[in-house]
Amino acid sequence: MIISPFKRFRQSIALHLLTTIFSVYFLVAVVVTVVQLYKEYEDTKAKFYKEIQTLPATFNRGIVDSVWTYNKELLQSILLGMHNLPIVVGIKVESIDHKMDLQIGAVLNEKNEITYYDSSGKVTQQKEFGLGTDTLFKHEFPMDYQGVAFDHKVPLGQVTLYSNNQLVFDRVKYGFLLILINSIIKTIALWFIIYYFIKKYLGQPLEEFTTKIRNQDVQSPQAIDLNLPWTDTNELVILKDSYNQMIQGLNKHKILSITDKLTGLFNRLKLDEALNDEFNRSNRFNRTFGIIILDIDYFKRVNDTYGHQVGDQALIQFAKILKENIRKIDILGRWGGEEFMIICSEADFQGTIKLAQSLREIISKYDFPTIGNLSASFGVSIYDGDENIDKVIARADNALYKAKANGRNRVESK
Repeated sequence: MIISPFKRFRQSIALHLLTTIFSVYFLVAVVVTVVQLYKEYEDTKAKFYKEIQTLPATFNRGIVDSVWTYNKELLQSILLGMHNLPIVVGIKVESIDHKMDLQIGAVLNEKNEITYYDSSGKVTQQKEFGLGTDTLFKHEFPMDYQGVAFDHKVPLGQVTLYSNNQLVFDRVKYGFLLILINSIIKTIALWFIIYYFIKKYLGQPLEEFTTKIRNQDVQSPQAIDLNLPWTDTNELVILKDSYNQMIQGLNKHKILSITDKLTGLFNRLKLDEALNDEFNRSNRFNRTFGIIILDIDYFKRVNDTYGHQVGDQALIQFAKILKENIRKIDILGRWGGEEFMIICSEADFQGTIKLAQSLREIISKYDFPTIGNLSASFGVSIYDGDENIDKVIARADNALYKAKANGRNRVESK
């Protein structure tokens, strides 16, 4: 039966463990990366602000002179030069007498809202858009004139320089990119490393263990060995040894209450238990299974003609033929008298019918000692999740009676 990748994932401890570890690591990596990016942003912004604070040393003298002399053309030229710097998005000059007020670029008005001005100081539309353009931060410094005719500084107003987060982002984006690439590479590398070791040291041994258990003969299970990548005692080794000890104990102390003494097959008590187990497993995993009830044709004649001892030997040989020609995962037992039941695990209708037809042909061609040829009638039913187990058994039983009524030595289903 082919298992879908999603169902395989749900049934894999190794993949669940890998997902859990990777999810926790990924969450930690995201948090650490965000912290790194924020720290990088804050450091860059602080450096950016320090650069802005150095501008008054370069431009303040020219601005003061132009305001003192009311030279608006010179003031405009100086401000345009400052605005062209990569760390400035706007400049506001506010003179005490308001005769030399001038704004260029993005500045904050009295309502603390962003207003945009062109190179001549007139209000204009926003020209740049993007992350951080609507977040301004500023640096203010005073305009003080000091000439030979004055023994003190004469306040003329103040200058405000504006920058925004977009300029900071532009400067740190390369660093951001390196941090992100570094985090992604480390995450992917760690994922493959964890996957490799979990798969090698846990996933593969568990998968091998599971496969070998599934392939066990349910009527005579044997001890198994695992190809473990280590020799030290660990949980998997203990699990394997415990399983083998359990199997050996079961094989040495087979419980007579679940075994038919004559044929060595499961008896009806064990078949009832197996039916309930298969019913519950099929419901849990949404699978189907088949039931075959078969009966030796005219077996009473065998006992009457050759005696019960010959009849018993025929039953023993009949059981052997069935056991040798069913799948390892199928469950075979003596249902009662000359009736037998086969529980076909994870089988569909066609597969169950095919098995029944095959057994019928093998039995009809077999030469039983003393007796010669015998035949058997088969009743088949399939459980698909829509009814209880008693109704499935009843359908197989009714199909068997139908096979008897239609001439025996045939397979019927219901």
